[in-house]
This record gives sequence, structure tokens and C-alpha cells, in this order.
Amino acid sequence: MNSARTLYLILNVIIFLLLISIGLGIIVLAMTLLGVKQEFIGLKHDALIFKTESMLYIFTFLKLVVYVVFVVALWKLRRATKLLLNKDFYNSELLIGMFNSGKLMVLSSVSLWFIDEIGNMFFKRKVFIGLSEKTLVYLLIIAMGLFLMLMSTIIRDAKVIKEENDLTV
Repeated sequence: MNSARTLYLILNVIIFLLLISIGLGIIVLAMTLLGVKQEFIGLKHDALIFKTESMLYIFTFLKLVVYVVFVVALWKLRRATKLLLNKDFYNSELLIGMFNSGKLMVLSSVSLWFIDEIGNMFFKRKVFIGLSEKTLVYLLIIAMGLFLMLMSTIIRDAKVIKEENDLTV
């Protein structure tokens, strides 16, 4: 169970750091929308990259929403890991938490990948064919989400088998 405890600790740290990042992103976006000049962040965007300034805000908002979805996925995985720490393997909440976490991970990764590619094609006028570091990270998160969904299905089947065995004894 040390690996479950380590996973729980890592998820807590990642969620904490992501919440801080999302909060800072919202503050910077709000300050920019309110017209407060910022020199300390180094937020520079070229007018030619984005057709209008509102497109920059829309893409920033969409990315923040996707990050919030990813934090929700990590939160659900954290709750499922907590059940694993309690050795409650056949709990329905564990199954639902793992499955929903996997779905949200796949959704957030595919969404962010799509937003990045659309942004690169239409606004930066770059089309990148091949695997970049970002693409590999997106694929890794998709694989982790699918793995969580698979593990949820396996544990659900094991729960059904255990219930059948308990009835026959």
C-alpha cells in the first residue's frame, strides 16, 4: 500500500500546484480584461498572431476550463486512491470515481490537444506534422485515462465474481 500512499501524496501536490496555476491565470486574465497594465508577467502577444484580442481571451478561457476539468479528474482519482488506502477495493464509489476520472482525463487531453492544434493552424499559421513533446504528453494522459477506465471495468467484474462467490458459500 506504499505505492497507493505515494500516489495519494503526488496527487495532492499536483492538484495544489494546478489550483495555484489556474488561480494565477484567472487573475492575469481578469487584470488584462480590466485594462490593468502588467509588466511583471511578461505576457507579450503579437497582434498579427491573433486576429483580434478577443480571440486571445477566448483561447485563454478555453484552456482554463480544460485545466479545471483536468483538476476535477485528478480530484476524483484522489478520492478513489483514498478508498484504496482504506483497502475498500469493491466499493461502487471506487469504480465510479476511477471510471469518471479516466473519462475526464481523456476529455481534457483531447480538448487541449484540439485547442492547441487549432490555435497553431489558424493563429500562428504553423502546421506541425509529427510528434512533439506536447503531443506525447497528451497521448500519455489519454493512455492513463483509458487505463483507469479499463481498471475500473476489471474491478467491477471482480466485484461481481466476489458477490457470486459469497452467495455460493
